[in-house]
Order: sequence, then structure tokens, then C-alpha cells
Amino acid sequence: MRIKKVIANSYSEALGRVKSELGENAMVLSTRSIKFNRDQGAGECSSLVEITAALDNDPHVESPVNETKVSDTTKWMPDNQGGDIREIRSMIASLLTQTDKAKSLGLSEALLPVYEKLVGRGVDDRVVARMFESIHSREQRKEGSPGIGESHLAEFMKGAIQCEGPIRLDSGGPKVVALVGPTGAGKTTTIAKLAARFALQQNKKVAMVTLDTYRMGAWEQLESYGELMRVPVSMAVDRNEFARIMKEHRDKDVVLVDTMGKSHRDLGYCKQLASVLSVVPHVETHLVQSATAHESVAAECFKQFAPLGIDRVLFTKLDEAVHFGLLFNCSVRHRIPFSYFTTGQRVPEDIEVAAREKVIRLIFN
Repeated sequence: MRIKKVIANSYSEALGRVKSELGENAMVLSTRSIKFNRDQGAGECSSLVEITAALDNDPHVESPVNETKVSDTTKWMPDNQGGDIREIRSMIASLLTQTDKAKSLGLSEALLPVYEKLVGRGVDDRVVARMFESIHSREQRKEGSPGIGESHLAEFMKGAIQCEGPIRLDSGGPKVVALVGPTGAGKTTTIAKLAARFALQQNKKVAMVTLDTYRMGAWEQLESYGELMRVPVSMAVDRNEFARIMKEHRDKDVVLVDTMGKSHRDLGYCKQLASVLSVVPHVETHLVQSATAHESVAAECFKQFAPLGIDRVLFTKLDEAVHFGLLFNCSVRHRIPFSYFTTGQRVPEDIEVAAREKVIRLIFN
């Protein structure tokens, strides 16, 4: 880590020199005012500003997002760096006064409570800081602007979230939807909820197929739901069997595919899964992610399943989560639309079409 101390006539000048010498990713560690007598006989005082900043030199840390390739709404989106830098920044920030803390983040002191509220609810600190910067730049161009407040942030954040649910059926053959994701995310229960929506509420022809041949009870759980809903349930142990089952269900409106949960460290799993799913011309893939997941684990899951081509993100266990910043962070980082949210274990009641307003309400309320 490089540490640089800069002294200048003003805070803005010192900050500009920090950015020039260390780059935009530099962290401001501390600021202080240096007062001295310009003329000791006259007793006149002058002051300088000192900023101490640091830049992490870890070559494994990803570079910032290329801002020229993203829209105005998302140009403040950060790269997915490791947690060590955030922990250092948080520790240092806790030692600063409110004024210095706000300055170190490039904020006015009046905005610090809103910043801390969002960060406390799980929104990435760099995301919040860049949102303030983007909104401030936009508001400066408006005459009579009232300034930045929670309503401005909420509206700005809502515009950055994409929602594309519900699942839309195809007219020429069955719509095939596969739910993928880590162990314990709730894929099997969610498959049952979706099947109930289509079979019982919309009177569609539905089939459920499981590729999970390892987890004890997975098949029995899905089969029990199938019997209650009068929906056929099949198990495929390999690619050839999956192809045979799909031919049997070519008269269906929708085929819902349950997959095995694997650790994000199992990099070979996606290749195997892609080989099985490739027997169908197009499979709509929904990454099932728990709202209670740790930020770093969620990021690794996105990376693990990216080779499959993730079409939608489906968040489960909203009823168990404490903070909901993860939803917003995932949206702005990965730019993949949300499809559904689940809020409990009841089938089929505890599932709803994802909505931007819901995410904002969960974060701010």
C-alpha cells in the first residue's frame, strides 16, 4: 500500500493533487488544518490543508469499471474489490470527526447521516459515495435545485434497478426455465411455488424436472409437491436422460428444471450443467440467491454461474434478511434483471414478481 501526504492551500487543491498522484481509487486516511503566523510581528495567521491518503497496490484487485462503456445511470458503479480495503476505510473513518469523515468521503457534513444510513443497511460504501457524486453533478446543472436528500437518492437508486419478471411463456413449444444457485438458496421450494402459479392459478401444462441426484430428500420433496398439484415430476441423471425427458414433455407450456446446489469453489460444475442443459435450444436461467447471503459469497456465485449465461436473478428468504443492500449492490454490479422475490416457505403464496419499488422500500424503511 502506497501512502502519500499532500499539503496545499485548500482542501480541494490537496484532494486534486491526491487524485492526480494516486488516482481515483485512493483512500483519504486523514485531513488536518495547519495554522501558522505569516508575519509574527503583525500576528496574522494563515493556514494550509494536509491530506494523508493511501492506494492499495495489490495486483489482484480488479481495476475500476470502464466508465465510458456504461450508461449515465450506472457510471458510478464500482469494481468488485476485496473486503480488506473496505474494512481499513471503515476503521479509519470511525476515528475521524464528523466533519473530517464527511470530507474524506467527498461529502458535505449534512449528507453524512444519509450516507451512514445506506451503508448501515448493506449498500456498498463506494456505491453510495459515487451516487452522491453523480446526483450532485446532475443537480448542479438545475436552477433552483433543493439539493440532495433521501427522496433524490431513492429515485436515483430505483432507476438503477432492473426487473423483468414474471416468466413469459413461449407460443411455439414449452418454455424451459432452470433454477441454478448455491446449496440452501431455496431452489426446490421456489420451483414448487412457480409450478403452482402456472398449474393452479393460470391452468397451464407444467412439468418439473430435477437434476439434483445427490441431495437426500430433494427428489422426494419435489415429488410430493407434484402429487399435490398433479404436475409430473422426473429425474434426469445425465444428459441423455434429460434429452429423453424433454421429448416426453414437448406438449407442456412450461418445464421447470431444479438443479443441484454446489459450492462456488466447484468451478467444473457449471461445465457439466451446461452440457446437460444444451440438449434444449434455449433455457432461461435464473440464478437463485438468498437475501441473507454474505456479500463476498454472492459475488462468487455470480462468477461461478456466469458461464451459463444468467438471464434473471431470483432472490429468496427476504423474510429472513436483516439488511437489503445486497439486492441493490447485485443489481448495479451485474446488471442482470430480477424476476421474483420469495418471502417464506408457503407454497404457492410466498412468492411475488420482483419490483424496483420493493427493493427501495426494504432499504429505506
